[in-house]
Amino acid sequence: MRTPRRLPGLLFIAAFSMSGAPALAAGETEWLVAPYLWYPDISIDQSSGEGGGGISASDLLSKTDAAGMVRAEVARNHWGLTVDYLFLSVSDSREVSLPLPPDTSTNVQADLDLTVFEIAGFFRPSGNEEGINYLAGLRSIRAEKVLLITPPAGPTQRRDGDESVTDVMFGARYLYRFNNRWDANLRGDYSLGDSEGTWNLMGGVSFRVNDLLAMNLSYRHASLEYEETVEGETNTTTIELSGPLLGFLFRF
Repeated sequence: MRTPRRLPGLLFIAAFSMSGAPALAAGETEWLVAPYLWYPDISIDQSSGEGGGGISASDLLSKTDAAGMVRAEVARNHWGLTVDYLFLSVSDSREVSLPLPPDTSTNVQADLDLTVFEIAGFFRPSGNEEGINYLAGLRSIRAEKVLLITPPAGPTQRRDGDESVTDVMFGARYLYRFNNRWDANLRGDYSLGDSEGTWNLMGGVSFRVNDLLAMNLSYRHASLEYEETVEGETNTTTIELSGPLLGFLFRF
Protein backbone atom coordinates (compact mmCIF):
# COMPACT_ATOMS: atom_id res chain seq x y z
CA MET A 1 0.00 0.00 0.00
CA ARG A 2 1.45 3.32 -1.01
CA THR A 3 1.29 6.29 1.34
CA PRO A 4 1.86 9.68 -0.34
CA ARG A 5 3.20 11.52 2.73
CA ARG A 6 6.76 12.83 2.58
CA LEU A 7 9.09 14.58 4.99
CA PRO A 8 12.25 16.51 4.00
CA GLY A 9 15.79 15.22 4.44
CA LEU A 10 18.88 17.45 4.32
CA LEU A 11 21.46 16.52 1.73
CA PHE A 12 24.82 18.20 1.24
CA ILE A 13 26.35 17.45 -2.14
CA ALA A 14 29.69 18.12 -3.78
CA ALA A 15 29.22 17.79 -7.53
CA PHE A 16 30.68 18.75 -10.88
CA SER A 17 28.58 20.49 -13.53
CA MET A 18 28.84 22.14 -16.92
CA SER A 19 26.43 25.00 -16.21
CA GLY A 20 27.31 28.67 -16.12
CA ALA A 21 30.94 28.56 -17.23
CA PRO A 22 32.41 30.75 -19.96
CA ALA A 23 33.45 29.28 -23.29
CA LEU A 24 37.01 28.08 -23.73
CA ALA A 25 39.13 28.10 -26.82
CA ALA A 26 38.78 25.02 -29.02
CA GLY A 27 41.04 22.18 -27.94
CA GLU A 28 41.36 23.22 -24.29
CA THR A 29 40.57 20.72 -21.54
CA GLU A 30 37.71 21.79 -19.25
CA TRP A 31 37.43 20.92 -15.54
CA LEU A 32 34.47 21.89 -13.37
CA VAL A 33 33.83 21.54 -9.63
CA ALA A 34 30.60 22.61 -7.87
CA PRO A 35 29.56 22.11 -4.22
CA TYR A 36 25.76 21.80 -3.89
CA LEU A 37 23.13 21.97 -1.18
CA TRP A 38 20.12 19.72 -1.93
CA TYR A 39 17.06 19.76 0.32
CA PRO A 40 14.79 16.94 -0.93
CA ASP A 41 11.58 15.39 0.26
CA ILE A 42 12.18 11.66 0.72
CA SER A 43 9.61 8.96 -0.05
CA ILE A 44 10.20 5.25 0.52
CA ASP A 45 7.39 2.83 -0.33
CA GLN A 46 7.56 -0.93 -0.06
CA SER A 47 5.02 -3.48 -1.27
CA SER A 48 5.36 -7.12 -0.31
CA GLY A 49 3.89 -10.40 -1.51
CA GLU A 50 1.48 -11.02 -4.31
CA GLY A 51 -1.27 -9.08 -2.56
CA GLY A 52 0.62 -5.82 -2.93
CA GLY A 53 0.32 -4.90 0.75
CA GLY A 54 3.13 -3.11 2.50
CA ILE A 55 4.29 -0.09 4.43
CA SER A 56 5.62 3.37 3.72
CA ALA A 57 8.59 4.92 5.49
CA SER A 58 8.07 8.27 3.80
CA ASP A 59 6.96 9.84 7.08
CA LEU A 60 9.89 8.41 9.03
CA LEU A 61 13.02 9.66 7.32
CA SER A 62 13.32 13.24 8.49
CA LYS A 63 16.77 13.14 10.10
CA THR A 64 19.90 13.12 7.98
CA ASP A 65 22.79 11.43 9.79
CA ALA A 66 25.38 11.84 7.02
CA ALA A 67 25.40 12.90 3.40
CA GLY A 68 27.89 13.71 0.70
CA MET A 69 28.40 13.62 -3.02
CA VAL A 70 31.38 14.17 -5.26
CA ARG A 71 31.33 14.29 -9.03
CA ALA A 72 34.28 14.84 -11.37
CA GLU A 73 33.91 15.98 -14.96
CA VAL A 74 36.43 16.62 -17.69
CA ALA A 75 35.76 17.55 -21.33
CA ARG A 76 37.72 18.37 -24.46
CA ASN A 77 36.13 19.40 -27.75
CA HIS A 78 33.27 16.96 -28.49
CA TRP A 79 33.92 14.37 -25.79
CA GLY A 80 33.90 14.22 -22.00
CA LEU A 81 33.75 11.94 -18.96
CA THR A 82 31.80 12.30 -15.72
CA VAL A 83 32.16 10.25 -12.51
CA ASP A 84 29.66 10.64 -9.69
CA TYR A 85 29.54 9.29 -6.11
CA LEU A 86 26.66 9.87 -3.68
CA PHE A 87 26.14 8.70 -0.10
CA LEU A 88 23.04 9.48 1.97
CA SER A 89 22.18 8.22 5.48
CA VAL A 90 18.83 9.15 7.05
CA SER A 91 16.81 7.85 10.01
CA ASP A 92 13.92 8.64 12.33
CA SER A 93 11.55 7.09 14.85
CA ARG A 94 7.92 7.97 15.59
CA GLU A 95 4.38 6.76 16.13
CA VAL A 96 2.56 5.91 12.89
CA SER A 97 -0.47 3.91 11.73
CA LEU A 98 0.51 0.78 9.80
CA PRO A 99 -1.58 -2.01 8.20
CA LEU A 100 -0.48 -4.41 10.92
CA PRO A 101 -2.48 -5.91 13.79
CA PRO A 102 -3.46 -4.40 16.10
CA ASP A 103 -4.84 -1.46 14.11
CA THR A 104 -3.49 1.20 16.45
CA SER A 105 -0.57 3.60 16.64
CA THR A 106 2.70 1.71 16.25
CA ASN A 107 6.26 2.83 16.91
CA VAL A 108 8.49 2.45 13.85
CA GLN A 109 12.19 3.23 13.57
CA ALA A 110 13.56 3.51 10.01
CA ASP A 111 17.17 3.75 8.84
CA LEU A 112 18.33 4.10 5.23
CA ASP A 113 21.84 4.17 3.77
CA LEU A 114 21.85 4.93 0.03
CA THR A 115 25.01 4.79 -2.11
CA VAL A 116 25.05 5.67 -5.81
CA PHE A 117 28.04 5.49 -8.15
CA GLU A 118 27.80 6.64 -11.76
CA ILE A 119 30.32 6.79 -14.59
CA ALA A 120 29.37 8.04 -18.04
CA GLY A 121 30.85 9.43 -21.19
CA PHE A 122 29.18 12.27 -23.05
CA PHE A 123 29.20 13.65 -26.58
CA ARG A 124 28.81 17.38 -27.37
CA PRO A 125 27.83 17.98 -31.01
CA SER A 126 28.68 21.69 -30.74
CA GLY A 127 32.15 20.99 -29.32
CA ASN A 128 31.39 23.07 -26.21
CA GLU A 129 28.93 23.09 -23.30
CA GLU A 130 26.14 24.92 -25.15
CA GLY A 131 23.28 23.03 -26.77
CA ILE A 132 22.55 19.36 -26.25
CA ASN A 133 24.87 16.71 -24.80
CA TYR A 134 24.26 12.95 -24.97
CA LEU A 135 25.27 10.70 -22.05
CA ALA A 136 25.76 6.94 -21.71
CA GLY A 137 27.32 4.87 -18.94
CA LEU A 138 26.74 2.74 -15.85
CA ARG A 139 24.93 3.44 -12.58
CA SER A 140 25.45 1.29 -9.47
CA ILE A 141 23.15 1.62 -6.45
CA ARG A 142 23.20 0.07 -2.99
CA ALA A 143 20.29 0.57 -0.58
CA GLU A 144 20.57 -0.64 3.01
CA LYS A 145 17.51 -0.18 5.20
CA VAL A 146 16.29 -1.32 8.60
CA LEU A 147 12.73 -1.10 9.94
CA LEU A 148 12.04 -1.78 13.65
CA ILE A 149 8.29 -2.12 14.21
CA THR A 150 7.05 -2.17 17.82
CA PRO A 151 3.27 -2.72 18.21
CA PRO A 152 1.66 -1.66 21.54
CA ALA A 153 0.91 -5.28 22.51
CA GLY A 154 3.60 -7.25 20.76
CA PRO A 155 7.35 -7.84 20.36
CA THR A 156 9.51 -5.71 18.09
CA GLN A 157 9.65 -6.89 14.49
CA ARG A 158 12.82 -6.23 12.47
CA ARG A 159 12.82 -5.95 8.68
CA ASP A 160 16.23 -5.66 7.04
CA GLY A 161 17.00 -4.99 3.42
CA ASP A 162 20.35 -4.76 1.62
CA GLU A 163 20.21 -4.66 -2.17
CA SER A 164 22.78 -3.73 -4.82
CA VAL A 165 21.93 -3.14 -8.48
CA THR A 166 23.88 -2.07 -11.57
CA ASP A 167 22.15 -0.49 -14.56
CA VAL A 168 23.02 0.82 -17.99
CA MET A 169 22.30 4.56 -17.96
CA PHE A 170 21.58 6.90 -20.87
CA GLY A 171 20.32 10.47 -21.02
CA ALA A 172 20.77 13.99 -22.31
CA ARG A 173 21.30 17.51 -21.04
CA TYR A 174 20.80 20.90 -22.60
CA LEU A 175 22.24 24.33 -21.87
CA TYR A 176 20.83 27.55 -23.32
CA ARG A 177 22.83 30.75 -22.83
CA PHE A 178 20.77 33.94 -22.61
CA ASN A 179 23.81 36.22 -22.36
CA ASN A 180 27.26 36.34 -20.75
CA ARG A 181 25.74 36.10 -17.26
CA TRP A 182 22.64 33.91 -17.44
CA ASP A 183 21.86 30.47 -18.80
CA ALA A 184 19.24 27.73 -18.35
CA ASN A 185 20.05 24.04 -18.05
CA LEU A 186 18.08 20.78 -18.18
CA ARG A 187 19.08 17.15 -17.63
CA GLY A 188 17.18 13.88 -17.85
CA ASP A 189 18.41 10.28 -17.67
CA TYR A 190 17.09 6.75 -17.28
CA SER A 191 18.76 3.48 -16.34
CA LEU A 192 17.68 -0.14 -16.51
CA GLY A 193 19.31 -3.48 -15.74
CA ASP A 194 19.31 -5.12 -12.33
CA SER A 195 16.78 -2.57 -11.06
CA GLU A 196 13.17 -2.15 -12.14
CA GLY A 197 14.19 1.27 -13.52
CA THR A 198 15.71 4.50 -12.22
CA TRP A 199 15.33 8.01 -13.57
CA ASN A 200 16.49 11.51 -12.79
CA LEU A 201 15.23 14.94 -13.91
CA MET A 202 16.76 18.34 -13.14
CA GLY A 203 16.30 21.86 -14.44
CA GLY A 204 17.46 25.30 -13.36
CA VAL A 205 19.22 28.56 -14.08
CA SER A 206 22.80 29.71 -13.55
CA PHE A 207 24.33 33.14 -12.98
CA ARG A 208 28.01 33.65 -13.81
CA VAL A 209 29.72 35.86 -11.22
CA ASN A 210 33.10 35.86 -12.99
CA ASP A 211 35.25 33.59 -15.16
CA LEU A 212 35.81 31.12 -12.30
CA LEU A 213 32.53 31.13 -10.35
CA ALA A 214 28.86 30.66 -11.22
CA MET A 215 25.81 30.12 -9.01
CA ASN A 216 23.12 27.60 -9.93
CA LEU A 217 19.56 27.18 -8.63
CA SER A 218 17.79 23.99 -9.78
CA TYR A 219 15.04 21.56 -8.92
CA ARG A 220 15.78 17.83 -9.01
CA HIS A 221 13.70 14.67 -8.83
CA ALA A 222 15.24 11.19 -8.64
CA SER A 223 13.43 7.84 -8.49
CA LEU A 224 14.65 4.26 -7.92
CA GLU A 225 12.61 1.05 -8.02
CA TYR A 226 14.00 -2.42 -7.31
CA GLU A 227 13.01 -5.86 -6.03
CA GLU A 228 14.56 -7.57 -3.03
CA THR A 229 13.95 -10.83 -1.18
CA VAL A 230 13.68 -10.63 2.61
CA GLU A 231 13.05 -13.80 4.63
CA GLY A 232 11.81 -15.58 1.50
CA GLU A 233 9.37 -12.81 0.54
CA THR A 234 9.84 -10.65 -2.56
CA ASN A 235 9.36 -6.93 -1.94
CA THR A 236 9.25 -4.04 -4.41
CA THR A 237 10.81 -0.88 -3.00
CA THR A 238 10.50 2.61 -4.50
CA ILE A 239 12.72 5.44 -3.27
CA GLU A 240 12.07 8.99 -4.47
CA LEU A 241 13.92 12.22 -3.69
CA SER A 242 12.63 15.59 -4.87
CA GLY A 243 13.64 19.13 -3.98
CA PRO A 244 15.63 22.31 -4.76
CA LEU A 245 19.40 22.55 -5.18
CA LEU A 246 21.72 25.50 -4.70
CA GLY A 247 25.16 25.17 -6.25
CA PHE A 248 28.41 27.11 -6.58
CA LEU A 249 30.24 26.16 -9.78
CA PHE A 250 34.00 26.57 -10.11
CA ARG A 251 35.91 26.15 -13.35
CA PHE A 252 39.60 25.46 -13.83
